[in-house]
Amino acid sequence: MFRTALGAGLRSAPQARAPAPPSPFPSAFARSTPRSARLPSPVFTSVRHASTTSFSQSARDKLRARPFLLLVGLMPVFTFGLGVWQIKRLNWKVDLIHQLDDKLHQPPVRLPARIDTAAIPEFAWRKVFVTGTLDHEHSIELGPKTRDGQLGYHVVTPLVRGEGQDTILVNRGFVKREFKEAKDRLASVTNEPVALVGMLRDQEAPNSFTPVNQPEKDQWVFANIAEMARCTGAEPVLVDQIYEDHPGKVELLLREGIPVGRSASIELRNMHATYAATWFSLSLATAFMFWRLMRRPSVLTTAQYRGVK
Repeated sequence: MFRTALGAGLRSAPQARAPAPPSPFPSAFARSTPRSARLPSPVFTSVRHASTTSFSQSARDKLRARPFLLLVGLMPVFTFGLGVWQIKRLNWKVDLIHQLDDKLHQPPVRLPARIDTAAIPEFAWRKVFVTGTLDHEHSIELGPKTRDGQLGYHVVTPLVRGEGQDTILVNRGFVKREFKEAKDRLASVTNEPVALVGMLRDQEAPNSFTPVNQPEKDQWVFANIAEMARCTGAEPVLVDQIYEDHPGKVELLLREGIPVGRSASIELRNMHATYAATWFSLSLATAFMFWRLMRRPSVLTTAQYRGVK
């Protein structure tokens, strides 16, 4: 009976556990640090990986953005330079208008018998007085041109000034297109000596859009003074006849096919002030854009922030 009770007590008593192996860490660390803290955190690992990935990606984005920032930074300087250039052009145009206005207010001068063509640019737009006989057989119809909304041509006729004097070209003025041919404007054809006042012209510089004359087809679009002189046998000197009669007679003369000369004024287009204001406005706008881009947080910092958020 005693043996049976002893066996039952031994079976019901708790069994002792085997001792744990010694820890390689100090006992204080093992007691104060939980087991989970000694393992690498998956959250920390993912954040560090995302931060590294976003760092490299944002660095590439920043490198790609450099050409754009450089372009935006150069735009204010470039447009400001164009504005300064337009201011210089404005001053040049104003001085030119004043010079031409002074020439137009001077009294007409008589052209010399022999004209030095090299001196023409110095006296361009000066009023001159010429006399001679018009050579209608070698007239040139230059155009088409417009006057007061009407389509027509300018009649350029050689003026034979007499013995020992150079023959010059005279732009007699505008005629309607139905009077292009000399036989249709007989009222303007005269063999009597004429005296007229005009403006001495210089050769205008052609550009890439200037049409080409076709003398062999008698088609003249651009006033090429040297070319017209070769075809008519005159010297390369062109005078624009000035119409000084009553303005009310212009329409009557046009209906009769009589050329009407130009007015004694010069109209030069001067839009340089508008162009300068436009370029300076663009310079200010692009400078503000560049300032905003530079004040914006960098792409690198933003990408890092998004990666660790």
